Parts: sequence; C-alpha cells; structure tokens
Amino acid sequence: MIHTSESLKAQDGEFENWHYQLEDGDQYRLTGGELGWLDFVDGRYSIADHLNNNMVDGVYHVDCWGMGQAMEDDSIFCKAVCLDDDTALQHIFFYSSIEPD
Repeated sequence: MIHTSESLKAQDGEFENWHYQLEDGDQYRLTGGELGWLDFVDGRYSIADHLNNNMVDGVYHVDCWGMGQAMEDDSIFCKAVCLDDDTALQHIFFYSSIEPD
C-alpha cells in the first residue's frame, strides 16, 4: 500500500493524528507541492539528500532513523526546513522520525 496525502488527511482527527506515524519500509507518494519543496531544498539540506536517496518515482520509502538523523543534521529535529506545516509529509516527519542518540 502506498500512502498519499489524501488518504492520510482523510483520517485526521481533532487531536493526535498517529496515523501519520509510518514504519520503516512503508511508502508515501509525495504531492506536487512536496516535490516542488524538495526541488527547492535539494543540495542545501540533509533531509533532501535523505529523501532523494530513499525515493523512486516520487514514492518515499520510509526510513525512520535516517529521516531523524537528516533533520538532526539540519539542526531541526522532527521538522523539515522550509516545508509547510500543513503538508502530510511534515506530519510524517513529526510522527515518524526517530531521534538519533
């Protein structure tokens, strides 16, 4: 199953949204806006390198520790630099990233 922004946002509740907590190997198809963000930050931030190294045809193959390490390298753990807080991808980063030791 490949998760999409629409399929995840359809499950949103008023409080915690744990359905954004994906596991290693889960797949998420980036939206056009998220791909545009990725193009904008490409070559500037570790999170872009992480996504590009774990993505095939716009589908990100989740690596929870790797995403946490990339955001830690960017000095903002559990949040991707310059990515809109309303995107499903930002929610995935928040709920799924594992803080490096």
